[in-house]
Amino acid sequence: MNPRVALRIGIVVAVATALLVVGVTSERGLWWRLLTFTYQANLLAAGYYLWTLVRPRAHARAGLRGAVVLYVVMAGLVWNLFLTEHSMGYTVANLLLHVVVPVLALCDWVLVGRLAARLSWWQPVAWLLFPAAYLTLALLVLNDAGRRAPYYFLDPDSVGATAVAANVAALAAGVLALGYALLAVGGVKRSEV
Repeated sequence: MNPRVALRIGIVVAVATALLVVGVTSERGLWWRLLTFTYQANLLAAGYYLWTLVRPRAHARAGLRGAVVLYVVMAGLVWNLFLTEHSMGYTVANLLLHVVVPVLALCDWVLVGRLAARLSWWQPVAWLLFPAAYLTLALLVLNDAGRRAPYYFLDPDSVGATAVAANVAALAAGVLALGYALLAVGGVKRSEV
């Protein structure tokens, strides 16, 4: 099997398996988890990679591919560095969504194929749009609706407004830095595998 196809099938299967496991085993169900950046990023990844399996020319959308990789890698890093003690730990779903999918997506980005189009310097800045929209949802909509933000570091009631502002700035800087790191690695054309 082609390595690109194998990695992408692996990503789709990992996300689908995690969703199934959570849907079957979680007392609170799957729907509330869809409010989290992790689940949104992983669903986006599964959809994108499924699209590339069905329509191989979709692979040429390097900017979209970079965004997808950035989002799942960032979700994995944040969870592994800051959230494992605030969650249920390394359950099957958490392992799949926060470790397996980010590693497979990063391998797809770095090792498989060449980017059909060079990435532009501004794309990592554009990749901030989805996380910014997510932050708007988490900070404004959920807090105004009387619901707690899905992550403690975005919850003013838990850490204070100043800490939330500092956390948002740190996250934005981290996402942008990781985006430019992906640009540096992914902007180099490689031969097809």
